[in-house]
Amino acid sequence: MKKKLVSLFLLLSIIGKAQNCGFDHLLEEMMTDPAKKAMIEKNIAKMSQVQTSTEVLAGNSPLFIIPVVIHIVHDGGISNISDAQVYDAIEILNEDFRKLNADTSSIVSAFKSIAVDARFEFRLATIDPNGKCTKGITRTFSYLTNGGSGEPIKDLIVWDTKKYYNVWVVNYLESGGSSIGGYSYLPTQPVAQNDHGTILINRQFGSIGTSYGVPAAIHTLTHETGHFLGLLHPWGWNEIGSNCGDDGINDTPPTKGSNGTCNLSQNLCSGLENVQNFMDYSTCSNMFTQGQAISMQNAAASATAYRSSLSSNGNLIATGTENNHIVYECSPKPVFKAHNDSTFFCAGRTISFDDLSYNDSLSSNRIYEWTFEGGTPASSNLAKPNVTYAAAGTYDVKLKISNGNGSDSVVKSDYIKVLDNTNNTSHPYFEGFEYSGFPDNNGGNNDWTIISPGNITKFQRTTVTKKSGNASLVLDLHTESGYDISEMWHYLVSPNIDLSSQSDSVYLDFNFAYAQQRASNYDLLRIYTSGDCGENWTLKKNINYTQLITKGATTADFIPGISEWSGSNIDISAYAGNAHLKIMFAMNAKGGNKLYLDNITIYHGALGITESPANPFKVTVYPNPIDASSVLEINSAEPNNFVITVLDVLGKQVSNSIQLKNTKQNTINLENIVAQLPSGVYYLQIQSGNETQCIKIIK
Repeated sequence: MKKKLVSLFLLLSIIGKAQNCGFDHLLEEMMTDPAKKAMIEKNIAKMSQVQTSTEVLAGNSPLFIIPVVIHIVHDGGISNISDAQVYDAIEILNEDFRKLNADTSSIVSAFKSIAVDARFEFRLATIDPNGKCTKGITRTFSYLTNGGSGEPIKDLIVWDTKKYYNVWVVNYLESGGSSIGGYSYLPTQPVAQNDHGTILINRQFGSIGTSYGVPAAIHTLTHETGHFLGLLHPWGWNEIGSNCGDDGINDTPPTKGSNGTCNLSQNLCSGLENVQNFMDYSTCSNMFTQGQAISMQNAAASATAYRSSLSSNGNLIATGTENNHIVYECSPKPVFKAHNDSTFFCAGRTISFDDLSYNDSLSSNRIYEWTFEGGTPASSNLAKPNVTYAAAGTYDVKLKISNGNGSDSVVKSDYIKVLDNTNNTSHPYFEGFEYSGFPDNNGGNNDWTIISPGNITKFQRTTVTKKSGNASLVLDLHTESGYDISEMWHYLVSPNIDLSSQSDSVYLDFNFAYAQQRASNYDLLRIYTSGDCGENWTLKKNINYTQLITKGATTADFIPGISEWSGSNIDISAYAGNAHLKIMFAMNAKGGNKLYLDNITIYHGALGITESPANPFKVTVYPNPIDASSVLEINSAEPNNFVITVLDVLGKQVSNSIQLKNTKQNTINLENIVAQLPSGVYYLQIQSGNETQCIKIIK
């Protein structure tokens, strides 16, 4: 028998077109670490057989009862799966482990004699870690449910893994750039104790509700629970389909594995292969062997990773899973969110709230007690109330919910952000993130708003790098591996900007820097504008991942140099005359490295290097950022008179004007201008007749 090593097991999620397991690189890394390798071997040595194959075949070995908690992590939509789907999944899990699944009659004759009842029963806990009533189901609202990596999910909610078999159900998982169905750790995996358990997607959980409903999806929890109890894939440590492998179990024959197929005559390894094994990737899995049952029972009886504590009599009593335990109706657990995630808006708007509470039945006669700071009404007893916020400010929302069995409450502090639709900041406008308190720019009418899903990574000021000045803004996508492209959005919203004095050309200009971690990162930056204080938004520019890239892919922490920045210029002249312009940067997190922003500028004038049709001329400045060697170059189709003026970001003239007469081409050294200017951002304004062009310069 081969020694059991330890690894992370990943199950494909595309049924019928299987994907690789994705743990090979983890195994390779693990086995090069002498300390981890020694720990694995030491733990394996502790696990000795406690049952005989005769007892297993006869069904006389002890019954291992395992307390289970199902953590549903959802985004408020269909990923908030029903209790019925949970009960269905647990029923299938028990049928599979007790050999009560209806399709055991189809087990091929060569393996029918060793297909066994593995002697495990999984029961939803009825007592939570605090000794309170539970249905064994928790519901956590978080957009991390759409994330690629499952490990951050475990930081959201976990019950003591020494007492409960934790199962997390999410909307999306990814490994190596591909979607997967789930994964679990072996008992011998040297990971933090709170990481032990199974995480899987809701489409491969049970047979109803959001489940795909096909065999490979229905039995995903069974497959991953096999890993949780120490089983390898039947092909061992090989890549599926590559070479004949062995899982170290005597009665499971060598196999290459079945990847989304069901060939009951498969004979690629000098003997009939057990494609119907629950630990294979076939579409017809329906059995455990007696050797696998013995191995799982050994793991369940071992102190390794506290597996033995799960089924101890004292723990069954503590978790409410012992025989004859009386199950009571529980009090509700309050969870809510603003409908459509409307948590920031202008004064005077009415929004609704969605009740996402759980832990009781729908017939438990809930009583709602809402409290809305700053809202009208200030309180409500409705399940889904509508509330109007008349004044700007940041407000708390509280929900207390009760039934005949008890009550609980939750407060979301500073949950609602109401924006002032009267205070405005002046034009031209510049934000270089120089103020250390950003986004609270000294209060009043110049504050920005940052909105991030789930209170995770968000836009924040940094002085590590910048395009100019002393600071920039960064969004660390480096920590967000593989978020679903339609779900994970981070928002940066400007204050109201008053363009009422403008009647024609207005432009938005900004610098950005971005790098991928790998070629499969599809991050997306969108820029929106609103002329009604954020009530309605118009998409002005869509910058996809190919246009965002300013440096090649790197897994190292991306910190751009000056040459690794780019810029974008957007015509927002449609808002000339508007007193309530807002700009919103919306960044989709799809696992890239980092995005940086700097020098957000709104100004009046033509684009810096475009040609004016009425009186055509082009202007450029180089190098820029400027120094003593910088020059301004003017090229005109016809001789013209030019007036050149340097303005600060507020439009104030900061140097003497330069006049050129009857010229077509001219190159002007900026050495004297450079010497007069302190470090900062400025504009060179070039006028010729009725035509004006502006170029942003940085010193």
